Amino acid sequence: MSSHLGTHADAPSHVIPGGKPIGAMSLHPYLGPARVVELAGEGEIGPDGLPPRAIGVPRVLFRSKGKAFLSPLAAVRLIEKGAILVGTDAISIDPADAVDVPVHRTLLSRGVALLEGLLLAHVEPGDYGLVAVPLAFEELDASPVRAVLIRQTG
Repeated sequence: MSSHLGTHADAPSHVIPGGKPIGAMSLHPYLGPARVVELAGEGEIGPDGLPPRAIGVPRVLFRSKGKAFLSPLAAVRLIEKGAILVGTDAISIDPADAVDVPVHRTLLSRGVALLEGLLLAHVEPGDYGLVAVPLAFEELDASPVRAVLIRQTG
Protein backbone atom coordinates (compact mmCIF):
# COMPACT_ATOMS: atom_id res chain seq x y z
CA MET A 1 0.00 0.00 0.00
CA SER A 2 1.27 3.46 -0.85
CA SER A 3 1.31 6.10 1.87
CA HIS A 4 -0.30 8.41 -0.74
CA LEU A 5 -3.32 6.16 -1.28
CA GLY A 6 -6.78 7.59 -0.58
CA THR A 7 -7.10 10.40 1.94
CA HIS A 8 -3.61 11.23 3.11
CA ALA A 9 -1.30 13.85 4.62
CA ASP A 10 1.88 14.80 2.79
CA ALA A 11 5.05 15.65 4.70
CA PRO A 12 7.77 18.11 3.62
CA SER A 13 10.04 15.15 2.77
CA HIS A 14 7.65 14.33 -0.08
CA VAL A 15 9.00 17.26 -2.12
CA ILE A 16 11.82 18.90 -0.13
CA PRO A 17 15.20 17.16 0.15
CA GLY A 18 15.98 16.80 3.86
CA GLY A 19 12.42 17.79 4.80
CA LYS A 20 10.65 16.33 7.83
CA PRO A 21 9.00 12.93 7.46
CA ILE A 22 5.35 12.60 8.42
CA GLY A 23 6.18 11.14 11.85
CA ALA A 24 8.04 14.32 12.79
CA MET A 25 5.13 16.61 11.98
CA SER A 26 3.23 18.42 14.74
CA LEU A 27 -0.35 17.15 15.09
CA HIS A 28 -1.66 20.67 15.77
CA PRO A 29 -2.59 21.51 12.14
CA TYR A 30 -4.62 18.30 11.79
CA LEU A 31 -6.92 18.99 14.76
CA GLY A 32 -9.21 21.98 15.15
CA PRO A 33 -11.62 24.34 13.42
CA ALA A 34 -11.79 23.96 9.64
CA ARG A 35 -13.87 25.43 6.84
CA VAL A 36 -15.09 23.51 3.80
CA VAL A 37 -15.22 25.81 0.77
CA GLU A 38 -16.53 25.07 -2.71
CA LEU A 39 -14.08 25.76 -5.56
CA ALA A 40 -16.30 26.41 -8.56
CA GLY A 41 -15.18 25.82 -12.10
CA GLU A 42 -12.28 23.89 -13.49
CA GLY A 43 -8.56 24.40 -13.84
CA GLU A 44 -6.22 26.71 -12.00
CA ILE A 45 -7.56 29.04 -9.31
CA GLY A 46 -5.36 32.10 -8.79
CA PRO A 47 -5.26 34.33 -5.71
CA ASP A 48 -8.06 36.58 -6.99
CA GLY A 49 -10.22 33.54 -7.72
CA LEU A 50 -10.14 32.24 -4.14
CA PRO A 51 -13.58 32.33 -2.54
CA PRO A 52 -13.66 35.01 0.21
CA ARG A 53 -14.68 32.36 2.78
CA ALA A 54 -11.36 30.57 2.17
CA ILE A 55 -9.33 33.56 3.35
CA GLY A 56 -8.30 34.04 6.96
CA VAL A 57 -9.14 30.60 8.36
CA PRO A 58 -6.49 28.30 9.84
CA ARG A 59 -7.68 25.14 8.10
CA VAL A 60 -9.36 25.30 4.70
CA LEU A 61 -10.66 22.25 2.83
CA PHE A 62 -11.52 22.68 -0.84
CA ARG A 63 -14.40 20.77 -2.42
CA SER A 64 -13.86 20.87 -6.18
CA LYS A 65 -14.86 17.41 -7.36
CA GLY A 66 -11.20 17.15 -8.41
CA LYS A 67 -11.66 19.64 -11.24
CA ALA A 68 -9.99 22.76 -9.79
CA PHE A 69 -6.56 23.27 -8.29
CA LEU A 70 -4.68 26.15 -6.70
CA SER A 71 -1.96 28.21 -8.28
CA PRO A 72 1.23 28.71 -6.24
CA LEU A 73 0.23 32.37 -5.76
CA ALA A 74 -3.17 31.31 -4.38
CA ALA A 75 -1.32 29.09 -1.91
CA VAL A 76 0.86 32.05 -0.89
CA ARG A 77 -2.28 34.17 -0.34
CA LEU A 78 -3.71 31.49 1.98
CA ILE A 79 -0.43 31.31 3.91
CA GLU A 80 -0.24 35.10 4.25
CA LYS A 81 -3.78 35.10 5.67
CA GLY A 82 -2.99 32.50 8.34
CA ALA A 83 -3.61 29.05 6.85
CA ILE A 84 -1.86 26.23 8.73
CA LEU A 85 -3.54 23.42 6.77
CA VAL A 86 -4.90 23.21 3.23
CA GLY A 87 -6.90 20.22 2.06
CA THR A 88 -8.49 19.12 -1.20
CA ASP A 89 -10.82 16.42 -2.44
CA ALA A 90 -8.51 15.98 -5.43
CA ILE A 91 -5.82 13.31 -5.32
CA SER A 92 -3.27 16.15 -5.55
CA ILE A 93 -3.29 19.88 -4.75
CA ASP A 94 -1.34 20.33 -8.02
CA PRO A 95 -2.69 19.54 -11.49
CA ALA A 96 -2.26 15.93 -12.59
CA ASP A 97 0.41 16.84 -15.16
CA ALA A 98 2.55 18.97 -12.79
CA VAL A 99 6.09 17.63 -12.78
CA ASP A 100 7.62 19.95 -10.19
CA VAL A 101 4.47 20.14 -7.95
CA PRO A 102 4.80 23.87 -7.20
CA VAL A 103 1.80 24.11 -4.84
CA HIS A 104 3.13 21.21 -2.76
CA ARG A 105 6.48 22.99 -2.55
CA THR A 106 4.89 26.34 -1.71
CA LEU A 107 2.80 24.96 1.14
CA LEU A 108 5.14 22.36 2.62
CA SER A 109 8.25 24.59 2.48
CA ARG A 110 6.39 27.16 4.59
CA GLY A 111 5.21 24.70 7.23
CA VAL A 112 1.60 24.39 6.03
CA ALA A 113 0.10 20.92 6.43
CA LEU A 114 -1.45 19.31 3.35
CA LEU A 115 -4.35 16.86 3.09
CA GLU A 116 -5.29 15.29 -0.24
CA GLY A 117 -7.97 12.90 -1.40
CA LEU A 118 -10.58 14.11 1.10
CA LEU A 119 -14.08 12.67 0.70
CA LEU A 120 -16.14 15.87 0.53
CA ALA A 121 -18.80 15.08 -2.10
CA HIS A 122 -21.56 14.89 0.51
CA VAL A 123 -20.20 17.56 2.84
CA GLU A 124 -21.89 20.95 2.76
CA PRO A 125 -19.65 24.03 2.73
CA GLY A 126 -19.34 25.52 6.20
CA ASP A 127 -17.51 25.36 9.50
CA TYR A 128 -16.50 22.11 11.16
CA GLY A 129 -14.12 20.60 13.65
CA LEU A 130 -11.44 18.56 11.88
CA VAL A 131 -9.72 15.42 13.14
CA ALA A 132 -7.30 14.02 10.51
CA VAL A 133 -4.24 12.73 12.36
CA PRO A 134 -1.48 11.12 10.29
CA LEU A 135 0.23 7.99 11.57
CA ALA A 136 3.68 8.42 13.12
CA PHE A 137 5.72 6.81 10.34
CA GLU A 138 9.29 7.78 11.17
CA GLU A 139 10.67 7.73 7.63
CA LEU A 140 7.74 8.05 5.23
CA ASP A 141 6.82 11.15 3.22
CA ALA A 142 3.05 10.74 3.77
CA SER A 143 0.44 8.88 5.79
CA PRO A 144 -3.12 7.74 5.24
CA VAL A 145 -5.59 9.52 7.52
CA ARG A 146 -9.19 8.98 8.51
CA ALA A 147 -10.49 12.53 8.22
CA VAL A 148 -13.52 13.30 10.37
CA LEU A 149 -15.51 16.53 10.21
CA ILE A 150 -17.72 17.51 13.14
CA ARG A 151 -20.37 20.10 12.29
CA GLN A 152 -20.02 23.28 14.33
CA THR A 153 -23.29 24.54 15.81
CA GLY A 154 -24.25 27.82 17.41
